[in-house]
Amino acid sequence: MEWNLHQLLGRIRSAIYFGSIPWCNYAINPLQHGRWTGRFIPKSLYIETTNHCNAHCMMCPHDKMDRKRGHMDWAVFTKIVDECAGFEGRGLNLFLHKDGEPLLDPRLFERIAYARGKLPRSRIHFNTNAALLDADKAEKILRSGLTSIVCSVDGASPETYETIRQGLRYESVRSNVEAFLERKRAAGVSLRVILQMVVGRENRHEMELYRRLWTGKADAIVFKPMHNFLVQGTALRGGEIGAQQLARCTMPFRVMLIYWNGDVGLCCWDYNHSVSLGNVRENGLLELYNSPVFARARVAMQRKSCADFKPCNICSQIYGHDGPLWTRSVDRISDEKSDG
Repeated sequence: MEWNLHQLLGRIRSAIYFGSIPWCNYAINPLQHGRWTGRFIPKSLYIETTNHCNAHCMMCPHDKMDRKRGHMDWAVFTKIVDECAGFEGRGLNLFLHKDGEPLLDPRLFERIAYARGKLPRSRIHFNTNAALLDADKAEKILRSGLTSIVCSVDGASPETYETIRQGLRYESVRSNVEAFLERKRAAGVSLRVILQMVVGRENRHEMELYRRLWTGKADAIVFKPMHNFLVQGTALRGGEIGAQQLARCTMPFRVMLIYWNGDVGLCCWDYNHSVSLGNVRENGLLELYNSPVFARARVAMQRKSCADFKPCNICSQIYGHDGPLWTRSVDRISDEKSDG
């Protein structure tokens, strides 16, 4: 009954949200962004400062990626941030990661400082696997003006962790994170540090041990269900893709994704840039976000007619049951028996 109620409430919220688009922009934009316009304005931006990575994680399609590897040019990054300042309003969410490890970006801390100076009301964040989180980087993070950071540590033992985060060493990562948390406590900074376990069949048996290990040290502990990420087949639940679109995704309506070379993407799961939406070197952010291609994607999503729109048509969140609308609390899932 509880699971059915969860689905029902999700469907009600979805109907209200998609039924009010785009008219709700006229109410939201003046309040949130200080702009009297009905145009779509992103609430969150994923800025891929680098797509280099030092790991080979089982749930990540990075090794399948055909895109070139690189770091974002400084001029591209500053153009993005400068334009964001024009619609920051009460604050945006800036995620300085996408398909790479942010600590491999040689200008990461310069970028954080620049964004903080231009966007004082915004929340600036990145996820890291913490393998490179040495004392020097820890000190720079604590002084950077970052709002929050997620340390993704997907296990509570070397055997489990190294099966999932291939190429990294559990004891080294754990030591890095513990030292970072101690430095943060001693410095008394307000940075929010979140320990996250991406939960799959391989590690869900360690959830309670993980909770005991990090409780009282991190500001929050998050258990996030493992998904398919389009092509990996690693979903904890509901990863099978059917012929009928079952759900709608809000990402094209609230999130803007920018790859390291300035190309604009449609979805944070789209590791290979499946659909061309322009480049920030050539056009403004809001012009790109309200382009005809983006408009077609939004109409297709509202109508549940994404069969011809890649990567949406291979996404198990909307063509399966692999997503927030469908996935039950992983705390309950951890108590279930393993699926054969």
